[in-house]
Amino acid sequence: MAETKSLTEGNLFNNILAMSIPSMVGMVFEMLYEIIDMAWVSRLSIHAVAAITIFTAVLSIFDIVNSVIGTSSVTLIARYYGSGNKEKTIEVIEQTIIFKFFLALIIGAIAGIFVPYALRPLANNNEILEMAIIYGRIRLLTLPLAYSSYTVNTALRCIGDAKKPLYLMLFTALLNAILDPIMIFDVIPFINIRGMGLGIAGAAYATVISQLLSFLLGLYILMSGKTFIKISFKRGIYFVKDIDMKLITIGLPSGIETLFRNIATFIIMKFLTIYGVAVVAAYGICSRVVQLVIMPIFGLEMGTSVIVGQCLGCDKADRAEKAVYLAAKVSFLIMIAAGLILNIVPDVIMRFFTDQQEVIAVGVTYLRYFSIAALFAGPAGALAASLFGAGENLPSMIAGVSTIWLVQIPLMYLFVSVYRLPINWVWITYVVQYILQFLIIVYFVKKGDWKHKSI
Repeated sequence: MAETKSLTEGNLFNNILAMSIPSMVGMVFEMLYEIIDMAWVSRLSIHAVAAITIFTAVLSIFDIVNSVIGTSSVTLIARYYGSGNKEKTIEVIEQTIIFKFFLALIIGAIAGIFVPYALRPLANNNEILEMAIIYGRIRLLTLPLAYSSYTVNTALRCIGDAKKPLYLMLFTALLNAILDPIMIFDVIPFINIRGMGLGIAGAAYATVISQLLSFLLGLYILMSGKTFIKISFKRGIYFVKDIDMKLITIGLPSGIETLFRNIATFIIMKFLTIYGVAVVAAYGICSRVVQLVIMPIFGLEMGTSVIVGQCLGCDKADRAEKAVYLAAKVSFLIMIAAGLILNIVPDVIMRFFTDQQEVIAVGVTYLRYFSIAALFAGPAGALAASLFGAGENLPSMIAGVSTIWLVQIPLMYLFVSVYRLPINWVWITYVVQYILQFLIIVYFVKKGDWKHKSI
């Protein structure tokens, strides 16, 4: 077994970088795959892009389980590991993998049956609907693979081993990128070798195969002792009521936020369909680009939340607070750099995906508006690491749900349905929402209740 890694001492900035940079790089590469995936799919048709876009909106609604259990597991694993209780750390990791796998199995099966009914309101025509159903059912029925893969990566980060999740994410992204053209096209572009010709289903199968192999490799790392702990599943498939209840309750506010946020995404998608297929396709492309921009912040948030959890586990609240504010400053600088790129070359970014001028024009405007919103979204995410690491998830839920449902959705209804304003006004609602969310997060972080949260 590898030597124990503690984040509760040593140079704080170095610890943040050591935990966050591998997560940042891994998530950026994972998102780069999503972008490459969308670029391959766009070669099929604009309808294929729209199909994946609307399915992603529906899939996000079912993501509540991953959000709840995943958020809870970060708090529990980091706290127990930080306190030096390795036996409890191992038990929580094993239980998280088992519990999340079975819940995802149930949800994936149910969602696979009902997905056509959820997709129909968003599809502009039968071709988009049929492609979305084909792609969606493959992804939903294999949901446990995705969730289990996330759990392995989370467990490794929470015990301070941030490099191995990076390697796993790189492996997944590269394998996915290789399998995509092989499985999607009859003839693989650029090299003119015969492919499998599965179309949009091929994109789904490529993702599923990559997630399966990544999960198995990660599980091997955890069970072989090649990291700071070693799990064994000596008790087989088992459930621990006390741990399972904590996995459900600690992250429940985060799950509720995810649910309401993703239902809002569904509603927003419905507003966007009013403007036509080109706008939906542009939104799908830009969503991938935006996620790529935000991924470094997610990595920073993950790394910092682990530091917070370990520090609170050994009663070093002041160190946890310093880590959070330091991470917020770093995130702001990252967002300034990203915003400059989005403003200078948005047309170049869009042309990577499509040559349709209408789609490019819509996307360029969206990216420029988001460059403003990112200045607030980045620091808000970094500051929220204090809440996630402590297990104090209610404030984040309040910030996310209230700003989307009480501000963004009403504004969008007013702009789109009442006054029928141009699509630019939809993008403005995102800027307003992110600014307000940032202010609410700042209030709760400064209030400081998270520093005294017990689990």
